[in-house]
Amino acid sequence: MIRFEYPFPETVGTPNGPAAFDPAGNGRHRELLDRKIAAWQKKHPAASAATLEFIDMDRHVAVLADRTSSSVDTRDNGSKEVRLSAEQSRPSRGNDVRAVYEGKYPGYYLTVFHPYDSYALLERLTDRQAAVRAQIAVELGLNEWDLRVDETDEGGWRVRLDDGITYQPSKMDARMDKACLTVGRLGWWFDADPDTGVIILHPGEPRTFPKTVPFPFDRIGDPKVRDRTPFGVQLARPGESAEPALVDWTQSLGLLVAGLSGGGKSVTINDIVTLAVGTGAELYVIDHSTKATDYYWCRPWVADRGWGADSLLQTAGLLKWLLDDIEDGGGRAKAWKEHGWQSWYDDLSDEDKKRHPYRLIVIDELSQLTVGAKDANSLPRNPLPPVMERMFEQQVKALILSTLIRILQIGRAYGYRVVVATQIASSTTGMPPALRGNLGNKLIMGAKVNDAQKNLIFNIARDVPDIPENVIAEGVSKGAGLSEFEGQPPYDFKSAFPILDGRAGVAALGAALADRIGLPDGIGRAGYMDSLDKSTPSDPGFEERVMARIRFPETEAYQRFPFLRAIKDKWDEALDSYGGGAAGRGADADDGDDGDPAPAAAAAPAPAGAPIAPSGPLMDAAELARIMRAG
Repeated sequence: MIRFEYPFPETVGTPNGPAAFDPAGNGRHRELLDRKIAAWQKKHPAASAATLEFIDMDRHVAVLADRTSSSVDTRDNGSKEVRLSAEQSRPSRGNDVRAVYEGKYPGYYLTVFHPYDSYALLERLTDRQAAVRAQIAVELGLNEWDLRVDETDEGGWRVRLDDGITYQPSKMDARMDKACLTVGRLGWWFDADPDTGVIILHPGEPRTFPKTVPFPFDRIGDPKVRDRTPFGVQLARPGESAEPALVDWTQSLGLLVAGLSGGGKSVTINDIVTLAVGTGAELYVIDHSTKATDYYWCRPWVADRGWGADSLLQTAGLLKWLLDDIEDGGGRAKAWKEHGWQSWYDDLSDEDKKRHPYRLIVIDELSQLTVGAKDANSLPRNPLPPVMERMFEQQVKALILSTLIRILQIGRAYGYRVVVATQIASSTTGMPPALRGNLGNKLIMGAKVNDAQKNLIFNIARDVPDIPENVIAEGVSKGAGLSEFEGQPPYDFKSAFPILDGRAGVAALGAALADRIGLPDGIGRAGYMDSLDKSTPSDPGFEERVMARIRFPETEAYQRFPFLRAIKDKWDEALDSYGGGAAGRGADADDGDDGDPAPAAAAAPAPAGAPIAPSGPLMDAAELARIMRAG
């Protein structure tokens, strides 16, 4: 766009003498001005396409603009101002404008492009300055002219975002970390001020982790860790204090802990469990029976009937009880309605929170609890035992999955918190989107996590930084992981490892809780500590005392899911029809709490050479084939 100025007189002659010339407010004067401008344009062909833009009465100048053309003016500092044509004054034409003018003026770069103001600015930049600007723009996903860069005295760079672009830490911090690596080297870091849009890139030493992160035993019982639970530290530069890695439960009730076996999931969960017990949490433990011993250490602090790690049926029953308690008719639901409470965090007094403590539900080995989940449609007429066994297991897993999803959907208001651990979080491994989407806090244990794993776990995987190579090279990556937590920028962390008075791991945590929180009646400290000694078998008497209080009864699972009994009865019928009897009833044959008669004593072994009697009724092949077709 090119501007022209046509000066007009301050006064105009009239029959009564000179009068103020006012083309802005007097129609006749405006007509006179238009005629004068038209005559002037004939004498000045360069302005022939210009139209009146505005009248400056203070300077007595009519300003005309040719929007079909552009103009370039050189300022005192050597930069070049461009008045863009109408065609160029569109946001999508930035690259075209750059190509035209950077080609016309070598050594100059487009540094400002404001299409709605029909304005652009070209400035000289050093080769290094231009390269840094381009690198940072790529990392931030901006145009090069959206930011200005200047070198700092310390050898870093000062970046200023153009007006209208706001620095968003949640989206841009991780990208600026990458920009620091691109522009500088490992160890560079940045400060960003969202208010001013200024980012400073500083040279420095790389961030790292200590060899071991000590567990904060002094914070067991500290009320400040109840809702914001620390479990490790973030990366820090040498000589700096590391920021804590923590879960903010006020932002989301769910924590997903992912990572392959041996990556440190148990250490992280145990850290969280310990601090939760110290702040009065009701603890509930759910795991597959093959891995239940991972949580034997915390059994003294598990809530009454809060153990659901002995069978799938027990797991389903415990989850259903936890759900029923906060749905219509449940005890906790009634209390909330009576008081008009909407949020455990906001509405309950400290005394109310003691009467209704928050509940921490730990669910480990999710895949083994949910893979293969399938609702039964109907009962077959004459099934073989394996058919009913599979149907029973699939139905129980389906109930586990649906009940857990429902708890995650409504549990936060009632003070529920859920930790879910799995190796791989995908629909094929038992974690559908409806479940994963309700776990707002997510972390992956492990120093080397590939993009496929990150994409499965995190909402915006590209913004989650990888563990730096220097951490791996220094040998301090054990216990490290990546995180994406609600209300926090994504960051790398290293979990705390407990060591206390010569004890390590769960032995140290258990001893600390026993001393500071205490043990239930009937559980002595010596017996408890002996139970953690893996070199000797646990005392049966201790095992019975500790489990009698916390074991969730399988009979109650049938009461809460009555139709499961129909599937179980059909399974038993199949066992009776085809052999096996009570000895083959894997779901609840020997749990001692479902009302079934005890299995018969084993028969004495047959003498050598004696014929072996069949274990069930004999059937010829034709009859078996008929039954299988009918089923």
